[in-house]
Amino acid sequence: MRSTTYTRLRDQELARSTRPFQAKGTNVKRCADCQMGEFACMCAWRPTAESTTEFVLLLHRKELFKPTNTGRLVVDVFPDTQAFVWNRLEAPQELKALLNDPERNCFVVFPADGANNSSREVARSLPSTAKKTTLILLDGTWKQCSRMVGLSRWLDGLPCLSLPDTLVKSYAVRDSGKSDRFSTAEAAISCLMLAGEDASAETLRHYFSVFNAHYLATRKLRAPDVSESYAALQLLVG
Repeated sequence: MRSTTYTRLRDQELARSTRPFQAKGTNVKRCADCQMGEFACMCAWRPTAESTTEFVLLLHRKELFKPTNTGRLVVDVFPDTQAFVWNRLEAPQELKALLNDPERNCFVVFPADGANNSSREVARSLPSTAKKTTLILLDGTWKQCSRMVGLSRWLDGLPCLSLPDTLVKSYAVRDSGKSDRFSTAEAAISCLMLAGEDASAETLRHYFSVFNAHYLATRKLRAPDVSESYAALQLLVG
């Protein structure tokens, strides 16, 4: 089984758990790596890509154990992505050092508009500077992410990057029903498009499409639907 910042974090939290997490479909025999049903394993389609935009995954603890989680797709495609479990009171030490780095422009990816978060600075584009762009992707349900932003005083100084709802909206597994509420993978794809990194955005989009197909196949106990994304990924993974 491969090791990433996401899988290591999940293993650490599983070791601390006093009871198993009971998700839907627990009777399905799953691949230990991709979490799909063994008959719908998607490991062979996992690509990697490069990006000048740096992602940091800030996860609600419960999200680590969900097969529907899409933040792990970002870590798969961009292996340098760091992942941390959210703590209300303070940032993890490594994340704190990153946020305090004067050579970075850091943003929380969250639609903090108007009455939702009136005191927070909101950006709708990414700056063109010599500093590294670092984007904090909140990973959880909409309610969990709202609490993460609202309760974490150590996030108060960071501007929010609010994404246009016209960029990406294609999550077939969990739908919030709101046009400005993205899955974590959708948010990352939109960020890459804003940064002008279209090739990397397309790689993640195709991988996300395959994820949707394989998760729906797992849920419905049937073979995945084939799309053009498979051919695109085949060129990348060989």
